[in-house]
Amino acid sequence: MKFDYSKKDYLFPKWYIKVYSFLLFWILVPVLLIIKHFILRVKVKGKKYYRQIKKQGAVIVSNHVHEFDAPMIGMSILPRRMVIVSLEDNFKSDFMGWLIYGLGARPLPKDLRHVKSFIEAFAEFAKSGKKVLIYPEAHLIRRCPKLREFKTGAFRIAVEAGVPVLPVCYTYRGKRLTLNFLPPIYVQEGEDAKALTQRTYNIMNEFFTKEMAKNQVIDTIPEEEPLVETIEEDEVVSRHA
Repeated sequence: MKFDYSKKDYLFPKWYIKVYSFLLFWILVPVLLIIKHFILRVKVKGKKYYRQIKKQGAVIVSNHVHEFDAPMIGMSILPRRMVIVSLEDNFKSDFMGWLIYGLGARPLPKDLRHVKSFIEAFAEFAKSGKKVLIYPEAHLIRRCPKLREFKTGAFRIAVEAGVPVLPVCYTYRGKRLTLNFLPPIYVQEGEDAKALTQRTYNIMNEFFTKEMAKNQVIDTIPEEEPLVETIEEDEVVSRHA
């Protein structure tokens, strides 16, 4: 797929693409729910925090640790849908590009000349009541053992739109994922994107560190009949899901 970043049409598709997107999404929902509940067996905690901002626009930020972490967030906020920021390279293939575009993904332009208009356009999404998902770590590392440094783009959108940030923090014990919704973070008076970025990172990092420490303690408790498992090396993926 190719996009003309000088226009906002690539973000706001024509009616027939909206119909395609609607049908594609709800056709795939049963498949994604099966993956969520029976294959990945993702636990969801803190859903009450999502309900606090359910009826308003928000910027959702999450650590990026699994290829299906975006769909799992999407399945956790049904029937609401969200717009997902994805790397431009993920749209190179026409098939994959149209698939993820139909599911709500929109490209992040590589050309820095278009970043300002990109921020403004996504702020419009948030102002209109939509949820925007962005990975501030910028790329995927499977089951990364730490929270990586955040980029400021998601928080620039939140400041521009005047909407809360909803942190989502994935933790894991082995390959079992837990999706944790954390309390919404509201932009404080006079707070800029850089300060909001750091404040959000500190909150998420403290939560992630504590939860992962608990999981490690649990993993060290001996079983009555120890299980022998093959430990696979974490695969490092340099792309967005």
